Amino acid sequence: MKTTLHSGTVTVPELGERQAGMTFGTEDEDGSWSGPITWKLWVGPDNLPRRFHAIMRFTPKRGSGKAETMTMNIIYRGWGEPVKITAPPKHLITDEW
Repeated sequence: MKTTLHSGTVTVPELGERQAGMTFGTEDEDGSWSGPITWKLWVGPDNLPRRFHAIMRFTPKRGSGKAETMTMNIIYRGWGEPVKITAPPKHLITDEW
């Protein structure tokens, strides 16, 4: 299937991480990381995403710490298909953050 590729790079003044994934902010805050996000998005002829790929470079704001890199690759498929979601076992669920 033919796709259209969109891509770009954005420098984010605030990068962070938490249990549910990555966080970013558009303003410089009290966090300790910032850096560029280079991304690519492939979109099908129906304007639905097919793949998203991003490389995030975490650069320390203070000091001379080592920069870290995270790569994300997400494949989207099965648009319009029924979805079955099964809850995880109770022992894997928590409300403590």
